[in-house]
Amino acid sequence: MTLLSNTFAIFLLATLAVYYLCPKRFQWICLLAANTVFYCYSGIANIIFILSSSLITFFAAKLVSDMNTSLKEKKAVVSKDDFKVLKTKNRNKKRLVLLGMLLLNVGVLFYLKYWRVLIGSKTLILPLGISYYTLQAISYFMDVYNGKIDKENNFAKFFLFISFFPQLIMGPINRYGNQGEQLKNPHDFDFENIKHGVMLILYGALKKYLVANMLFPRINSILDPYYENLPGCVILFGILLYAIYQYADFSGGIDMFLGIAELFGIKMQPNFKQPYFSTSIANFWQRWHISLGQWMRDYVFYPFALTKAMQNFSKWCGSHLGKHFARVLPACIANILVFMLVGVWHGPELHFFVWGLYNGLLIAFSDILKPVFEKINSLLHINEKSKGWHVFRIIRTFILVNIGWYFDRIVDVKQSFVYLKNTFTNFGNPMLLASQSYMRDILGRISNFESQIVCVLIGCAFMLVVSILKERKVDVYAAIQKKNIAFRWSAYYVMLILVILSFTFSAGDTGFMYAQY
Repeated sequence: MTLLSNTFAIFLLATLAVYYLCPKRFQWICLLAANTVFYCYSGIANIIFILSSSLITFFAAKLVSDMNTSLKEKKAVVSKDDFKVLKTKNRNKKRLVLLGMLLLNVGVLFYLKYWRVLIGSKTLILPLGISYYTLQAISYFMDVYNGKIDKENNFAKFFLFISFFPQLIMGPINRYGNQGEQLKNPHDFDFENIKHGVMLILYGALKKYLVANMLFPRINSILDPYYENLPGCVILFGILLYAIYQYADFSGGIDMFLGIAELFGIKMQPNFKQPYFSTSIANFWQRWHISLGQWMRDYVFYPFALTKAMQNFSKWCGSHLGKHFARVLPACIANILVFMLVGVWHGPELHFFVWGLYNGLLIAFSDILKPVFEKINSLLHINEKSKGWHVFRIIRTFILVNIGWYFDRIVDVKQSFVYLKNTFTNFGNPMLLASQSYMRDILGRISNFESQIVCVLIGCAFMLVVSILKERKVDVYAAIQKKNIAFRWSAYYVMLILVILSFTFSAGDTGFMYAQY
């Protein structure tokens, strides 16, 4: 059920109508039914996997929560020594439950997503959103395990959180503490939510259909074939197009799903914050796929960095290498682990692992060499608070991010290194890119070629202006609402017309890139 289909339009409108017309106490049931219908439409057998993951996580969380409650009750009636023994036994039992929950959830994900590749089989199905709802289920369990949230007693309401249809295709990876209550609570019909939701949907559609879908076949025609002597300028052009495409596709899809959720009065976690204005690789990953980064930080980085082994390693570094290395080396190792896992999360192919390792090493070395960089800046009398230095850092980060995209986009690792080498040693004549005949030879005889270029440029201009305004802390939607009625309606209609126009020149819906992960 794609977003462009009549089926989805009918499904969404019907769900909205029932949701707001039914008694408020039944709204969550309406959403639960809609989630189930939506998921079954992707393949009725797939419901087995999401139900199994939800049941495992729900009862595992209930079990550890009951253990915590029982321990608290016994604290008042037993001696301190007996309580210490009970506490140790309770901790060990909780860890066994944690291990079992992880083995079952991650085991199913590993089998379906990775085992089929390792054994050379392509026959196993990959249920819709399994990478997203698995992480979301684990986050719920861990928050209950650590006492951050109370367990949910009603399985149907927990399943509502796991299966909420706007988040299933490509996230974001929501937290129960932020979204669970929103889904359970009743919502009044609020025209402001409808307006804001529609604006988000239109802006996301503009990015997805006016930019990403137009660029998709062009990027494939440049980067999919392997030409050992392909000029670096052409390769770089393809990578830069990919940087635009990936952002437009992923953030556009997220905006559309955030908008759909807001139609129901539900606010999901944002997933992007102008990532191409980042001033470091670490800052980039605080702005790109925010929900995944926060998940990895809370459930992998900190638990690993705070293990006894890493704490002992930190002490050893402090006594042998100094305070700086005592502070950064454990974090560097944790970061490398996190980004290797991020790479593997994207898929079992080797190029994803290399891409993740590249980012992890880059962040690690930047932390290790920070005093060196600060010393160089001091010697060169660089004003680190100046606008010029800020712009330089943005450009530097953009270059480093795009080097990473070589490994992310080019599936053959050897080819990615050859193309990266060509970019620096066999750049070629960039003026060739201005030659229409040369570009047509690369991209093929594309109908409506000039019209597609114009559409992409218009879409990129929209994204750039909105990103600059947001980076300057301007609430774009609020600013539009303060204008007169003609301007407000123009904002909606211009985006709608551009999206409709994009369907005239594009080859059709290419699907969402991050839906495959």
